[in-house]
Amino acid sequence: MPHPFIARSATSRVVSTVAVIGFCIAIALSGDLAQGRVDPLIGENAATAESADTTAKVTGGGTVLAAPTYPTTISSFGLNARRPAGFMGGGAAQGRINYNRHRNSTGRHVNIPVTLMQAFITGTPTPNGTGGTATIIGDCTAPGSECPTGKFSALVYVEDNSDSGAGTDIFRISFCGGFAQLPAPDNCSAPEGGVLRTGNVQVRGDAGVVGEQMSTSSAAGVFSTTPTFNGVELAGGIYGVGVRTAGGSTYGDLHVEFTGISPIGLYQIVTVDGWITSGSITGGTLTFSGTATLDMGDGPPPTGGLPLTGTMTATGITVTVGGSALPALPKTDGFTVME
Repeated sequence: MPHPFIARSATSRVVSTVAVIGFCIAIALSGDLAQGRVDPLIGENAATAESADTTAKVTGGGTVLAAPTYPTTISSFGLNARRPAGFMGGGAAQGRINYNRHRNSTGRHVNIPVTLMQAFITGTPTPNGTGGTATIIGDCTAPGSECPTGKFSALVYVEDNSDSGAGTDIFRISFCGGFAQLPAPDNCSAPEGGVLRTGNVQVRGDAGVVGEQMSTSSAAGVFSTTPTFNGVELAGGIYGVGVRTAGGSTYGDLHVEFTGISPIGLYQIVTVDGWITSGSITGGTLTFSGTATLDMGDGPPPTGGLPLTGTMTATGITVTVGGSALPALPKTDGFTVME
């Protein structure tokens, strides 16, 4: 695998302040989020059916609540995992785990390569042909990695239960004192995360191919000015992205969330959830297109089926939804990895 282009910015005190205050307000306002605090158990039956020999690819991007330790704190994630080309069994995997807990707390950043995976592909896929579970192991000791202090590996468990993702799919992460291995080390922390608040996870029964590229990100940003979108004055936002492209085939998931003030002075969140179906990675830039759902956060139901285009680089992300461009969101905290 070629050496990845990895861009990481220093943590911004402004980002932490905006994220913690703003997102706590959002949770207080949202009944759906309050319900989301009671997560179902990890799908034990599906997990026991997972195999280290199953051919699978996983992408994901979105947000979860960092429960139970931080039940009102939002975390963004970006995820890619796949079997290497020519895989014959044994658990080997490649990819990236990005995780960003948007709270001023220790160990809130994760940026590690995937080394191992076991998976289960459902026999009753979603209408878009995906579905299943995966347990993914990342190596905290790899050069350039970031994990909580004293941890040598991380374990991510995901479920792909629907095409919509939010409210049904699952993302959980644990941090382990043992080195990356399957089965996972038994000295791992209690998992944080649960049912997706926003975004999507895809589990596919696809084989890895030569020349495959991926883009993974979990990040946040603050605007230096006060741009507007549909009358909302925007302060900043967060995003989670997991996209994979190879051989003319691209798929993945994107979630971008903008925080701001409405024309009548109320706190408002504008969210974009995207299903990526086309794209390329060139010179450290991901160019993508697909279909999106736009939620202005002002009461009416989200609008789905909108055309989506955009780019993501080391310095931020741009999205255009239904022909309307949102302000380019700079990255001032977190990780974006192209490899």
